[in-house]
Amino acid sequence: MMLLMATMAQAQGTVELGVRGGATFMHGFTNIPARTLAPGLEIPRIQNQNNGIGTGYLGGIWVRKTWNRFFLQAEVSYSKLALKQKATIDRIDVAAASEFGVTIPNIPIGTLFVNLNTTSDPVLNSINIPIYIGKQGQEGKWRLYGGPTFLFTQKSEAARTASGRVISGPNFPVSISDKVDLTDPEQAGILQVKNFNFGIELGAGLTVLKRLEVDVRYGLPVGGVFNDSGITGYIGYATVAVGYRFLDF
Repeated sequence: MMLLMATMAQAQGTVELGVRGGATFMHGFTNIPARTLAPGLEIPRIQNQNNGIGTGYLGGIWVRKTWNRFFLQAEVSYSKLALKQKATIDRIDVAAASEFGVTIPNIPIGTLFVNLNTTSDPVLNSINIPIYIGKQGQEGKWRLYGGPTFLFTQKSEAARTASGRVISGPNFPVSISDKVDLTDPEQAGILQVKNFNFGIELGAGLTVLKRLEVDVRYGLPVGGVFNDSGITGYIGYATVAVGYRFLDF
């Protein structure tokens, strides 16, 4: 009888509930296609290169259903993802450079050109709902898992700077900085981010104490984070988090 009850309990599994919080680390690059603003006025193709790892944070709650060696886990979390990028733009018309905040009034198209060094630090704040299927061993001491994640954008901004020199006519420096709301189509333009993103995440975890867990994950947004499909590149993010399991039933 006791053996039968143990077998039934094992088949039904257990449910665990906990919280987790930690840091996010984002890297990647984007290629922005050339754009025509007006006849004879064009912004050239921009290749944003990775300019270091962007760091952010995350925090949320999770629930896990376990069956012996396998488990299903779902979470709801809030995260901040940050990306650092830089690009060099050679010989851009001053009139087109106004897209980067460089404005010299009353200059006809084709009169002055500048070389610009630009940096961009876009930040994406979102509510994330990942669903994982995984395998565990040594009575839950280690876990391997993966699955889809659904990201709902709450806020997204980019701090931008541009500096350079006018290379035709009077040679003088230019320098600007601004902040753009990437959810606003008028401010963001081609760089407007999606309200919803779908991604894939893989992870591994360890139970270091009875109820304390450490997890490392890596994720990729599928199809990119921008509305414009002409923007290509690669964006990936990693998370390192500590979790606490406060309820089993």
